[in-house]
Amino acid sequence: MDIAVLGAGNRARKYLSCLPDGVKVGCLVEPEEIRLGQAAARFGVPSSGCYRSADAFFAAPHPGIEAAIVAAPDRLHVPLALQCVRRGWHVLLEKPAAVSEEEYRQLQTAAERAGVQVGVCLEMRFHPYFRRIRELAASIGEISRIDHVEHIGPDRMAHTFVRGLWSKAGESGPIFLSKCCHDADFLLWLAGAQTVGEVRSSGSLSLFRSSSAPEGAALRCIGCPIERTCRYSAVDLYQRRVEWVSGFDVPEGLSLSDVINKELREGRYGRCVYHCGNDVYDTQTVTAVLDGKVRLTMKLEGTSLEEGRCIRITGSGGVLEAQGGKIVLRSEGNAAVAEDFSDIIKAPLHAGADAELVRDFFESIADGKEPLTSLPSVSSGHLLCYKAIRD
Repeated sequence: MDIAVLGAGNRARKYLSCLPDGVKVGCLVEPEEIRLGQAAARFGVPSSGCYRSADAFFAAPHPGIEAAIVAAPDRLHVPLALQCVRRGWHVLLEKPAAVSEEEYRQLQTAAERAGVQVGVCLEMRFHPYFRRIRELAASIGEISRIDHVEHIGPDRMAHTFVRGLWSKAGESGPIFLSKCCHDADFLLWLAGAQTVGEVRSSGSLSLFRSSSAPEGAALRCIGCPIERTCRYSAVDLYQRRVEWVSGFDVPEGLSLSDVINKELREGRYGRCVYHCGNDVYDTQTVTAVLDGKVRLTMKLEGTSLEEGRCIRITGSGGVLEAQGGKIVLRSEGNAAVAEDFSDIIKAPLHAGADAELVRDFFESIADGKEPLTSLPSVSSGHLLCYKAIRD
């Protein structure tokens, strides 16, 4: 099977590293020349299959293509996926599937008419830790309440949602949709919920704004008098620890160190987090009623000092709590059961979940079946997010 890949960024490269035998990249579409060249060399795509624009790609015939991976910026997901499904191609689509409910329905209708599958990259359904949570939750009886907190650590929050490409809702999307759509999907899948009733949401941009800047903070981290004591220091993150740099493109003749130095002095990732002009929330709480009976509370904490998810599931016969890779199950009349996944969750590719997701998609379409994370299957989780961001 030959496939096309639209967008050759960090997520796309991870999915491509997981392609099963027999699936080959025939075409690459990526506007950044360095990124396009590096991806083409890594995945064996000839220059004749490389395109700098989607318009040029879709203007050419591609009779051998059967499927596509779309991992472009969020607001291009549906426009690009629509062009693919209208050519009869199956699509593996990076999350969120769409930035609005209207776009989601439009894509789902187009896929049904074309008779193709669209799978969404929601890896939590394939993650061994979260799969185990779902398995154990089935033993606590009828679920009545789910409380879920997602702590976005300082590094991820600063890099992605303050300095990065998801810092402005109008350019990418609201943070709850961008970050929590896979959480919403997993929690509804866990509960076996089909409908999303009343949804309430409240949020704010409480920390990452100019009025919260410490006294003496400079506009850029490099040379800032308080940089050494700031938990959000770009100098510390990129230069000292050399973390979150996989998305930095390194031109031929330069080193990663050269790129980091230039970014700190001139680029978006060297800016003070309090002076970035970002507008997405850093805290948000969403409550919902699932299937008319399950009370769901989801909290997004972007000002946390920790990273990770905390889940508490209350059932008629017990309570399950999961945090930091550890699961504790308490049921009436039985000793507590504890399982530790803290080492497993550190494994690459989301502990193998990315590979499982890619395998499921390509095996499903080869067998004429629906992928586990097909558009119809994951629609309720996205709907919850759309309702939350409309509130």
